Formats: sequence, structure tokens, C-alpha cells
Amino acid sequence: MDRIKTDSNEIFEIIEKLIEKEDWSVLKQILIDIHPADLAEIVMRLDRNERERVFENLGPERAAEVLVELDSPIRQDILKNINETRLVRIVGSMDSDDATDIIGELEEDTAKRVLESMPSKEHHEVETLLVHDEETAGGIMALEIVAVNEEKTAHQALEELRNKADEVEDVYNIYVIDSKRRLKGVASLKDVVLADPQTRLSEIMDRDAVFIHHDMDQEEVANIFHKYNLVAAPVVDKEGRLIGRITVDDVLDVVEEEASEDISLMAGITDEEIRGRSIFRASGVRLPWLLIAFGGEIVSAVVMSHFKTSLNQIVASAFFIPLIMAMGGNTGMQSATVVIRGLATGDINLRDTGRRLFKEIGAVFLNGIVISLLLFGVAVIWLQQPRFGLILAVAMMSVLFNATFMGTMIPFLLKRLGVDPAIATGPFITTSNDILGLVVYFGIMSIFFNWL
Repeated sequence: MDRIKTDSNEIFEIIEKLIEKEDWSVLKQILIDIHPADLAEIVMRLDRNERERVFENLGPERAAEVLVELDSPIRQDILKNINETRLVRIVGSMDSDDATDIIGELEEDTAKRVLESMPSKEHHEVETLLVHDEETAGGIMALEIVAVNEEKTAHQALEELRNKADEVEDVYNIYVIDSKRRLKGVASLKDVVLADPQTRLSEIMDRDAVFIHHDMDQEEVANIFHKYNLVAAPVVDKEGRLIGRITVDDVLDVVEEEASEDISLMAGITDEEIRGRSIFRASGVRLPWLLIAFGGEIVSAVVMSHFKTSLNQIVASAFFIPLIMAMGGNTGMQSATVVIRGLATGDINLRDTGRRLFKEIGAVFLNGIVISLLLFGVAVIWLQQPRFGLILAVAMMSVLFNATFMGTMIPFLLKRLGVDPAIATGPFITTSNDILGLVVYFGIMSIFFNWL
């Protein structure tokens, strides 16, 4: 049946009215005709009671399709209100990787009971995946694969594919294994179909195909998919045995999750907080980072108090404090953002520390010259004090160099210490820029005071 193709706002309003009228028969028909991704988008806009009514009118398979598309906080809220019998049917209709994600979000007692109620095959698959860390290749892989012995023929491989057609969706490759299930190569579906039916897989498989180790971090998995333009990749254990596969849709979820997490953490918040609605939770997550910034600014105020003589004698120096600090902060965050993104995507690694620092300093040198010359011109034209303008220019260059050094080195240092650079880089840079930037600025002013 064709999916409904209309404005989501219009569908949203229709669903709300049907729920209000308790017209469940029409609601069920409409829900069937909406694409799961579109329906998930609508569900996230509904209030809690309306979501419950929607899921009560979805079949198990349809509910499963919608659940995997929802944001985690909303999905967890919905799962709490689904009875366990129905939950078993919903989870049982999912692929192994999606089922594992859902089980992992349930309360421990509920997850245990749901697992025990599942058929033995699905139970074993989920337990197998739960062993792996959720942010590794093993945690995002699916167990549904088409694996055929290397001595089998192309005809036999296609027979195996037909046997597993209902179990495995979106088949791109047939994985070739030996008698001990060790991965020997990958045969593309195209090559298998076009080969002579009696040709052995060992003759048409790619022996150098890219594979993923089960304990590889999910970010590195995403980098490999990007580097080699993969749509699917086999996952192997420490002995090289084939245990699952990762497809590009799993990787897209990882990319979105990691990017969202990094952006959120750079602001000192969490992705769950953005999607959640609790005022107290939002406040509690943000407050520690605000207190760190508050402490840094208090130190900055103390630093300024030690230079009150310079401020009294050169009143004009106070005019440029916001400018100097803002330019330093922006420069530091530019360098930090480049490094954090590079570390996250794999374009930059810890061995690149020196080279990256040299490149950032080179860039800030060129930018610093332009900004310092502009600042010198402002001082000459506005204040008619060329010497003061020259001191400002020197101070600006010094602050920019300091900010660039900190912005480049802090993410590398945090990465080396095993801390996610996205979490702490922002507060460190803003605080160090305000404190060290003021020390540099007023220090230069004090040194050259007599020259004025």
C-alpha cells in the first residue's frame, strides 16, 4: 500500500483529533499508511498520553519499526508503558542489533524477564550482542548475515541467500568462510549472480576485503566506512571468525550520535538534555560548567586588580580589554574545533601534535598581522597615539599566539589522558584565555608604560 505523502503538520493535527475523538479504527488505518520514520517524527511531537494511544494502535512489527527511529529519551519513556507480553512480541520482530539496543534501555529486571520470554534463537542473539560494549563494532553489528563456505559454488551461495531472504535484509555481499568459520573473503552479490553457477566462491571472492574487529570503537568504524566508501562490512573476533556485519545505516546513526554528543559536550550539556523536558535536569547538567567559568572569571578579576595602577594611568587600555579577550577566545576555539573534529574523524592523530601546532601558529601569524595592523590604525586614528597603538598590536599578537597554542594543545593533551576533548576543551580554553590573556596584555602594557 502507498504511504501517505502529505504535510507532517497536517498528519499531526489529524492524529491529535482522532485520538481526542477516540476513533481508533480510522487512526489504525492512518498509522499503517505513514512511513515509520515520518511517524516517529510525529510521535516525538505528541504528549505522553497521545504517544501511548498511538502505540496501542500499532501492530508489533509496526511498533518495532517506529521505536528504532525515536530519540532515546522518548523511546525509554514509551517502553515503560508497554506491557511485557507485547514488548516481547515487538522486540522479537526486530533485527538482532535493534533488539539489543531496546533491551539495553530497559530496566534490569524488565530486560531479564523480556529476554527469558523470547524464543531461544532470538534470546541467544541478544545475549551474544549484549556482551559487547555498546560503543564498539560488536555493539552496533547485526548477527543476520549470509555466510558460505569457500568450497561452495555460486549456485549454492544463491541457494543459501534464498534460504535466509526473510532473515537478512539488504544483502550486499556474501561472506566467504572456512570450516572453522574464519573469514576468508567477500564476494559481491553482483559477482556471484554473474559467475558460472559451478564456480567456487574461492575463485571469485575478494581476499583483501575490508573487515572490522569486534572491539573497534564505533567512531573508528565510521572512519573506515568513510575512507573506503563501504555500504557493509563483516565483523570478526580475535581469532578471525565471522560473527556479524555492520551496514551503512548503523554507521549513519553512529555519525549522528557522535556529532551530536560532541557538539553538546562542547557547550557543557548532554544530548539527552536537549531532547528532554526536565528543567531541573537541564539546570543540574549545565551548572557545573557555569561554575567552572565563574571561577575562571573571578581569577581574571583578581588579575585585573593587580594591574589597577596601569588601568588608572592608561585609561585607554581598558577600552580594548573586550576586544583583546574576544579575539583571543575566538582564535582559540577555532584551533580547538579543527583539532577536535580531526581527532573525532581520524584525520588527525596524536602523532600530528607538532605538525598541527606549527600549522595553527602559521595561520594565526598571518591573521594576527592583519588584525594587529587594524588595531594599530584604530588607535592612531581614534586616540591619535601611535606608540600606544604599537603596544596594542604587540599585545594582540601575543594574546592570539597564546590562545592558538592553548586551543591546539589542550585537545591533544586531553586525548592523551583518555578524556574526550569535546567535554573539557571549551571551559579550559575560555578560562585560560581570560587569565593568561589578561596577564599578557597588562604585562606588556606595564613593561612599555614608560615608553608612552
